[in-house]
Amino acid sequence: MPTTLRFEHIESAIQALPTQGRTMLQLLLLQYMDLSSEAIAYMVSDQPDSRFLAGNQPKGNPLSLEAERNITSRANQYKNYYRQKRERPGMHIEFLTQALKNIEKSIQIAGRLLISDFGLDQKALDDAKAQAPSTLLRQELRKLQRRWDNQELSTKEYQTHRLLLEYQALLRRRGIFRRRLKFAQNDFIISGNSPLKDHEVAHVWGIPLGSLAARKVKALQHFLTELQKHQEKISTPNEPVQPINLWQETLALLSQRPIEKSMVEYDGLEKTEEALLDKLRAFVDGSMSEPEESKFWTSITKVNDTEFSGTWKSHARSILAFQRLHALLNDMDFSDEGLEESLRVKIYPQLPDDQLATEPEDKPIELSEKGLGVLNYFVGEQDDKRRG
Repeated sequence: MPTTLRFEHIESAIQALPTQGRTMLQLLLLQYMDLSSEAIAYMVSDQPDSRFLAGNQPKGNPLSLEAERNITSRANQYKNYYRQKRERPGMHIEFLTQALKNIEKSIQIAGRLLISDFGLDQKALDDAKAQAPSTLLRQELRKLQRRWDNQELSTKEYQTHRLLLEYQALLRRRGIFRRRLKFAQNDFIISGNSPLKDHEVAHVWGIPLGSLAARKVKALQHFLTELQKHQEKISTPNEPVQPINLWQETLALLSQRPIEKSMVEYDGLEKTEEALLDKLRAFVDGSMSEPEESKFWTSITKVNDTEFSGTWKSHARSILAFQRLHALLNDMDFSDEGLEESLRVKIYPQLPDDQLATEPEDKPIELSEKGLGVLNYFVGEQDDKRRG
């Protein structure tokens, strides 16, 4: 039976809980909800005073303002981390989906050019498609360039072979991007179904981890009971309610909410931002080789790298790279005419060195006597005793 859970049911179930239960649910679902002032005030009053390790705790909390600032700071840190943890694969999915559309269009254009402009038959095109996964593209490109340099091929023959290799490279790239999209989708689902862990909730709350388990069980039982009431109200009398995991359904429903975009700063990826943009541009237009592209993809998607300020900023680094990628995608021309022109530029043969027009060498400029005098005036006369 499909679930009838809605956002209103989750909100009303949380509001029906006592203060401690509402606080616990807001912490567990922190990436989707903000902590209320009531929850923060309750956690401040509930924290034990570290100055009294035994005996009765004093009434009142004179450190309430500092405790409130600490709770808010820790909650914001975990909230941003979990939201960026979900935003990162979301941006991967968005980019890969758009890139696959462009690659598919390029494959169709390359196949059409091979048949219509270069006279390749459909059987040869199908054979090239079947051989694409096992073709050694770099070796084939070097062989083709060597034959062109030795003038063993005409211009049309070179362009036909070069476009056929480009066609195979696009097929391989499409397969790689499809696998990456599948991994990104799985990562997005996992990050969306991840509530705060027990030690993280205890860290924000400021209480010992051992005292958290009973509170969490009680709050979840009360919350799921309230959700079950909504399920029983909506179901028809003759249809029994099938057992479903309401907690997983809650997380799955909340993960459908729009992803908040983060404002991140450049933190040293590829050493300079200009070098990063150059590599991103080469990555988008497909001018990178497969080994370089694989290594670069790993560098802009990996997490938990201590080289860049550890775990807290690892997602932000990837988000920055993909924000730049989306900007490049919006600026580039991916129309049919633009893609066809890009393919024709790639397959255009380079002239041998002996056929290139040689530019006259620039002769060094000789200064006149007056110019030498002005130069010596600024440099100053050198003492003969200090020479050598």
